[in-house]
Formats: sequence, structure tokens, C-alpha cells
Amino acid sequence: MKKLFLLTGIILSTSLYSQQNIIFERATQLFDFIELSFEMDNKPSDKFHLIKFDTLTATDKKGNLLIDTHDAKNIYRRANILIRYELPKEQLKTVNAKGIVKYFKPSKENNSYFILGNVKDLKKDVNLIDKSILAKNSGLYFGLVSIEIANKIFKDFISYKANQNTKIDFNDYDLIIAIIDDKEHEMVPVVPMMNDELDFGYNNMTLKDPKTGTVYKFYKIKKSMTTKERGDIPLELLIENEKSVQKVPFDFKNFQVKQ
Repeated sequence: MKKLFLLTGIILSTSLYSQQNIIFERATQLFDFIELSFEMDNKPSDKFHLIKFDTLTATDKKGNLLIDTHDAKNIYRRANILIRYELPKEQLKTVNAKGIVKYFKPSKENNSYFILGNVKDLKKDVNLIDKSILAKNSGLYFGLVSIEIANKIFKDFISYKANQNTKIDFNDYDLIIAIIDDKEHEMVPVVPMMNDELDFGYNNMTLKDPKTGTVYKFYKIKKSMTTKERGDIPLELLIENEKSVQKVPFDFKNFQVKQ
């Protein structure tokens, strides 16, 4: 009988930490926030196996909702995915977390992985999305942006920064892209020369055109990049679709928060 109780305890303990292949990796109190980290069991760590939150609700033992600090971006990642919450008034010893993880597996076969080519061979200020995708989703847009167009769209922003003694020169960036996506077709650019990095570069900047809703991303890939190197930047694109995304639910109770 004791062996039966022991086995039951092991099964219950395991169910708290891994459900539907989702692992609650840790819950930690750091400075003035609580950080939760999740992983997917036995998932390869590469650009063809990505995860992010679709939904997530975290509560304390009384059922009070934790407040998202919005410091951790909910973007596709290769390994663990993070979220940060404000510290509650009462010390948080355990946390409940319920939600859904999106498991994105892009491939040529499911029409969600595209090799666009080197920057020097691609037209700027045009939609680079494959025509087969646009035929059913005409509102999607992904393209390289010229300095001239960027200066025109964000001339007010440049003037505003100049009035604050901050100079903005888009020539300082190695790559500028424009994106319009939706909830079903999020797009992820990949630069293979940076070890297939999804969120590459340093001192990057993201701006949004309020008139069109287009998101512009400005990347500095490395210091002192030459004109030739900029032209040789290879660019790939991952586009969600119903065949490439699996939604995996999870529900964890009374997970211990490390202080």
C-alpha cells in the first residue's frame, strides 16, 4: 500500500510540471517583478521549431490576476518563452498559470518557409511575399525599405528627435523592413548570416506608421558594415498558416515561486 501511495504522489507531482508537452520551467521573483518561464518538452532549438504564447492567465492562490509588466515581448523563440508580472501586494509563494502555447513549425512543404535571397538582389519598397500567399491574403505585406521612403514616412519623427537634440539617421542601419501581418499570419524575418537569428542585431528600433498600421523595423547587424556586406545579407521569411501552427493548452496549479 505504501508503494501505491508513493507512485500516486510521483504521478501527481509530475502532472504539475508538465502537461501536453509544456513544461513550467520556473517562476522567480526578481527585484520588482515576477518572471515565469515555459518550455516545450523535447523540442529542437532551431528556426523550424518555434514557440510563443497564444493566451496566458496567471493568478495567485486566491484567484487574483497578476498584472503583466509588458517588459518581456511575446515573440516566437527557439527555447523558453517568458512573461513578467508586477509584484502583488501580498508575497507570492505559489502561482497558477493557464493558457495556450503556439507551436510554429515552418517548412517549404506547408508553404510557410521562404528563401527570399540576398538584399542586393531584392527590390525595395515592394511586397516580397509569394504571390500564392497574397492570392488568399492580400492584406499581408513584407518588404525592404529604402532610406528615401523611410525619411519621407517618418519626417515628423526625425524632426521631433532633432528638437530634443537627438539625431536620427536611417543610413546608420544595415537593414530596414516593413511588415503588415495579422493574428493568423504572423511573419518572422530570419538572417542566416547571424546563425539564423530571429531577433538579430543591436540597438534596433521599431516604428509604426499611424496612417497605414505598417510596422517598420530598423536593424544594425554589426558594427562598421560595408556597402558590399549590406548587399550580401541573406534574408528568409517565416509566415504562419493553419498547417504550420499547433496550439498546445496547459494548466498548472500551485507552482512554487522562487525568491
